Amino acid sequence: MMTQSREEWLDFLLNALPDHVFLLNEHGHYVDSFGGNYHSDSFDAKSYIGMHLSDVFSTSKAQELQRHIDRVIESQETLVVRYSVKLHDHILLPIEEIQQLEHPEESWFEAIIKFVDSSSENKQVMWSVRNVTKAHLLEKELKKLSETDELTGVLNRRAFINGLERDFNANSQNGHNLACLMVDIDHFKEINDLVGHLSGDAVIAQVAQICKGLIRSSDYIGRLGGEEFGIVLSNTNAIQAYDIAERIRQSITDTPCHVDGHTIHPTVSIGVAELNEDVSSVKSLLVEADKAMYYSKRTGRDQVTIYHSSLPDLKIQSPTKARILRAS
Repeated sequence: MMTQSREEWLDFLLNALPDHVFLLNEHGHYVDSFGGNYHSDSFDAKSYIGMHLSDVFSTSKAQELQRHIDRVIESQETLVVRYSVKLHDHILLPIEEIQQLEHPEESWFEAIIKFVDSSSENKQVMWSVRNVTKAHLLEKELKKLSETDELTGVLNRRAFINGLERDFNANSQNGHNLACLMVDIDHFKEINDLVGHLSGDAVIAQVAQICKGLIRSSDYIGRLGGEEFGIVLSNTNAIQAYDIAERIRQSITDTPCHVDGHTIHPTVSIGVAELNEDVSSVKSLLVEADKAMYYSKRTGRDQVTIYHSSLPDLKIQSPTKARILRAS
């Protein structure tokens, strides 16, 4: 009687755990389950007992979770993982349970997976899991805010440099092409002086959006400061980058900015540099793109220059005025 009461008491405690706790064997079969009522009062995890991961999740998701089990059993060390489950990955989850999810299209979970040293023939793991979708989305939003330039919505300087360093190191090792554009708005001080800083901000924002709209999703743009932007083009050589830069330049030239009763015709000067055996660092690549951009400015603005080793190092000396027209 005492033994039975103790077992009942332990079972009660286990089922009172706020997180779902599953026992799975090495083959991915559910052996037992406990707890989880804190998160849902309609989901019965006990119904999973005897099923395989592939009975509960899509094939690809079941294989992903099985790899975690294999890793824990092989190392016999506790593993903490975060993973997502999309709507199409659910096979058995009742419609009532899906309707209770705040983000049914994709939920995020954090699991603690621990090897269980039992007398069973099959090796087992204890899989304790909780829904962390809210926390994940908040972290994602905070990360985005910390990496985004407030005015333009593109990457800020720190995030851009971090991305470029990551891609520079990766492409230096695998030999893939990588190009960097330096884009600077012409006569920007005159725009601010003549029509005000708020109008200048509108020009910066418009230029950023035009650039962003003309590059691929695998490429990225960052505001490096003031009216200057950097663009990283993956799997792109200097000639290909020149063509992209020309499209950007022409689109900016052809798109007037209407703000505060003024029509501003911005132009940009662009420099192009590519990763090659002579470029030893991110700083070197940026310096080359910057040097090419200044050459564009010194020789007339509103143009694109590709960096080469014999390119003169010119300073800006031009009396040309920005084109700003008051709306009639």
